[in-house]
Amino acid sequence: MSQGSIDAGTLRGMLGRDESLVVVDVRKREEHERGSVPGAVSFDAYEKLSAGEERAMEGLEVPEGARVVTVCNRGRAAAAAAEQLRKRGHDAVHLEGGMDAWRSSS
Repeated sequence: MSQGSIDAGTLRGMLGRDESLVVVDVRKREEHERGSVPGAVSFDAYEKLSAGEERAMEGLEVPEGARVVTVCNRGRAAAAAAEQLRKRGHDAVHLEGGMDAWRSSS
């Protein structure tokens, strides 16, 4: 686990303990609908994040004090999303390895 990320096992544990947590799936909405982390909120920012847009996560509302875990397919876009959220003052990390890691950890 690197700084700014968590692994799938850690995320599963956090979800099991009902921690104050918001999981944000930044993939395209269609991908989210085909399967995501249980309870994840869809926030389609993948194209903007991939293009390096610094405001890709604007418009996402997060409850005050909640930890945010961003998710994409492999982790790169989610890492950029988490970085943007940290710059806005949120406690944000990304799922290391993305949905690929999530699926293989079940």
